[in-house]
Amino acid sequence: MISALSCSPGGPTLADLGGTALMAPPAPALAGGAPALAGAAPVDAGGPPTLAEPAPAIAGGAPAASPAASPGWAGPWVEQLADAAGLRERPPRAQRQWNHIAAAAGADCRDALKQSGARFQALPDVAKPNKKGCGIPHGVLLTRGPTGIVYSPPLQVDCSLALRLADIERVIQEEAETHLGSPIARISTLGSYACREVVGRMRRWSEGLSEHSFGNAFDISRFSPKRGRAISVLRDYVLYGSDPTTREGHFLRGVTRRLRAEGAAARVLGPDFDASHRDHLHVDCGTPRWY
Repeated sequence: MISALSCSPGGPTLADLGGTALMAPPAPALAGGAPALAGAAPVDAGGPPTLAEPAPAIAGGAPAASPAASPGWAGPWVEQLADAAGLRERPPRAQRQWNHIAAAAGADCRDALKQSGARFQALPDVAKPNKKGCGIPHGVLLTRGPTGIVYSPPLQVDCSLALRLADIERVIQEEAETHLGSPIARISTLGSYACREVVGRMRRWSEGLSEHSFGNAFDISRFSPKRGRAISVLRDYVLYGSDPTTREGHFLRGVTRRLRAEGAAARVLGPDFDASHRDHLHVDCGTPRWY
């Protein structure tokens, strides 16, 4: 049995790995009326969920004195809610990111990756993050994926992500057959493992480290089919709101839409997400929440 994580719906969650999922129950009803819980903003709204203010008044008297609130919390009733849900005891996001992939069994994962037909070199296992919080628990240096796609430069990623390439490449090859009439032979990448912080619109509230810092992401800049010209994300990607008019544009639209919808990857960020992704598709199998 392979203890590798899945990006697909129904796969292991943070809770399955001993972490705490960011799910809070409704606010407790207090005498005098509790404030409404503001709706969570979607990812595209550019900010994390917010909680309504002010704190509720106590029936029969003046509002209760507010104890010192922890940074990021809206008031005393939110403190109570956080305690009930265990949210204030959860580890920092960097540790949750590490836990999300470190639970995979390295030897079993690499055996399955070998059976998939991928070509790779196993890297030494890492028991814990480095001083900056980065590292790849069960790393591989992958040169060719399960469908024969060559990665240039090779992917330096965790085995749990490499094992997802079977589904990721299946989507890519099916869209290539539909729109290009030729399979993809090579993928040019802009990077995989890199110990660095999040860039772009999520930087201000994602708590720091990118999924790249754990070998849990890679960036695609170009797809090269066996026949025909290469497809460049910078040149050929058509932003949502406009319809592609070229086969290259239809291919990129199909790949991003299906990878997002079918769960082959947890996230696919491209030029329609923000300017920092204007020339590549970011693919990762990260934690279910950014925050």
